[in-house]
Amino acid sequence: MSIKLVDTHCHLDMIDSDDLQESVKEVSILLTVGCDEDEIPKALSLGKKFENVYVAIGYHPYEADRIDESSIRSLENLLKSEKVVAVGEMGLDFYRNNASKENQYKYFFMQIKLAKKYNLPVIIHSREANRETEEIIKSESIDNGVMHCFGGDHNLLKTALDNGLYISFAGNVTYPKADNLREMLRYVPLDRLLLETDSPYLSPQKVRGQKNKPSNIRYTYEFVSQFLNIDLERLEDTVYSNTLNLFKIKKPEVVNR
Repeated sequence: MSIKLVDTHCHLDMIDSDDLQESVKEVSILLTVGCDEDEIPKALSLGKKFENVYVAIGYHPYEADRIDESSIRSLENLLKSEKVVAVGEMGLDFYRNNASKENQYKYFFMQIKLAKKYNLPVIIHSREANRETEEIIKSESIDNGVMHCFGGDHNLLKTALDNGLYISFAGNVTYPKADNLREMLRYVPLDRLLLETDSPYLSPQKVRGQKNKPSNIRYTYEFVSQFLNIDLERLEDTVYSNTLNLFKIKKPEVVNR
């Protein structure tokens, strides 16, 4: 059997060296995300270092008061770097007052424009901003990207799917009290489904309380396979194909177990 596990959203620069080495061996494709001034160069470096590591760069909504328009110009230059396959994570986060809403909107719009210019998918972060994100997806006609670590409601999910976006679930879908999140999972067509760890955050239930790592993605696959009552190998194949399609990744050689 071949390894087709993919982790479509992780922060490899935040995990321990041993966990990093294990993960790049056990997971066939990893997308590491650089979403602030410190993470971006680290993500680019990791993409160069490991053949199966791809890169997304952009500015998290928490960074909206720390950056300026020159940051976006610098980001544009880096989008041409080797292994960059997406812009983000970007979006709106009204859960904490870490950045003004005005600047969150401003830099979200600017990054959407950049992604469209270079025909790259966007990675959207939305927390406590369902209606606002939904309206931006509609008004900006966002049709190329993924809702990262989905935690929204049915209306946001429907809008995202109607526009052609993919939906990604993280380890929190395995938590006992995440019934609402699992109902959203049930609604997502398989050809739009992605899975992620968001390492080092949101460890799946089997390893909850420990620092997360990409190799833990297998627990989320196993859970989703059982919950949706589909064969695990079919789920692996589907998410693998979805990842290649969205991020325009050339099919790599698959490692044998």
